[in-house]
Amino acid sequence: MEDRKERQFPPSILPRDWDQPSADNARLCALFQWNTYRGGETAMAYRYYVPAGSDTVPLAVYLHGADAIGLDNELQLSMHDIGTMFARKSWQDSHPCYVLAPQCGSGLHWSMPPVRDTLQQAVEQFVSRNPRIDRCRIYVYGYSAGAVGLLELLKAYPDCYAAAVSICGATGPNRAEQLEKTPLWMIHAADDRIVKASYGDGGEEQPHYMGSRNLYSTMKRKSGWELKYTEYPEGFMETRYGVNPHCSWVAMSDPENPKYADWLFSHKKGD
Repeated sequence: MEDRKERQFPPSILPRDWDQPSADNARLCALFQWNTYRGGETAMAYRYYVPAGSDTVPLAVYLHGADAIGLDNELQLSMHDIGTMFARKSWQDSHPCYVLAPQCGSGLHWSMPPVRDTLQQAVEQFVSRNPRIDRCRIYVYGYSAGAVGLLELLKAYPDCYAAAVSICGATGPNRAEQLEKTPLWMIHAADDRIVKASYGDGGEEQPHYMGSRNLYSTMKRKSGWELKYTEYPEGFMETRYGVNPHCSWVAMSDPENPKYADWLFSHKKGD
């Protein structure tokens, strides 16, 4: 969604009810290695996790939100538990996988075409350098600005990803039909005021922006497309997790609520 200006939060001015990483997150961050993709005049820093063993395994690509934009190649993992969730021993024991966590540079956003294309090139290079990755099981998930970028990525590269989870995301109606090629589960809180679940509820047939609810209501009847949507009711994120309603990514990274992760990893391209 190239013309959308999402509210950005430098870490120093985040709302008081923003979620905090768990005590174990720093240890998990240390399991990720560092690298940078360089292609011509473009570059993208990223962190990556390599699973133990020698079997062919999936790759999970993770896109952070605006609160982790930067050049340190750290914030995308250290801000929240969601970036390191698939490196937990409990997950790796049952679902070993690679994890790729790129960082969007300062002053940029994922849905800018040059950034989006650099991201895809970085993914493709990473896959080519790691022959243990199952090319039929490449997943992508992201929150907020990362979910906005994720939806644009799926529009531009509809044949790459086996499944995707979009958390508190939004998109424009342009090329929305391209999304139908990828199983997609969207998550949103009804009282999210930073990225709304719904735009243009005043009778507009096709709002300029489509929150998760808009996209689901518009596209859910598409034959053969596995499209799922979970909307948490007003007050849920505060009551259940004690966080801002925008922080619906906390629900996905909750180890006691593995349904989203299990669904994501159940897919294989071509099924």
